[in-house]
Amino acid sequence: MKPTRLPVLFAAVVVAALLGYLLCATVYAGLPPLPAFAPAPILLVALVEAGLALIVRDRVHGARPSGRPMHALQIARAAVLAKASSLGGALLFGLYGGLFVWTFVRRGELAAANADAKVAGLSAAAALALVVAALVLERFCRTPDNPEDERDPAARR
Repeated sequence: MKPTRLPVLFAAVVVAALLGYLLCATVYAGLPPLPAFAPAPILLVALVEAGLALIVRDRVHGARPSGRPMHALQIARAAVLAKASSLGGALLFGLYGGLFVWTFVRRGELAAANADAKVAGLSAAAALALVVAALVLERFCRTPDNPEDERDPAARR
């Protein structure tokens, strides 16, 4: 499996932001208000992935040699989760970013836009945190080239 490429994530953000902006521009009056708790599940997944990243880092890179090692399939599943979460988070970041831009500009004109701008901004920030946590988890799922080099700094010279 190849690592996530940042240009792919950037393209996903741009496309989703354009779609979010165009969605608001065309049908904002018919959309229900954004729920105030919308950022919570995204942030929860980001926190879980950040915690998993720390566990994987410690187990793969030998920070806790006394701990039980992770099975290779567990690490592979974590890598797949990270890859999917980074793309999903990028799409959510773009969508909520587009919604945020459209509602932030019109928050003085429309009463609903003020509340929606706050929720969209917080949701975009939570989605960005998810992307970062997923990329960190994916990075920590990589095995060191030479395990002895990871433990012995003098061997790298």
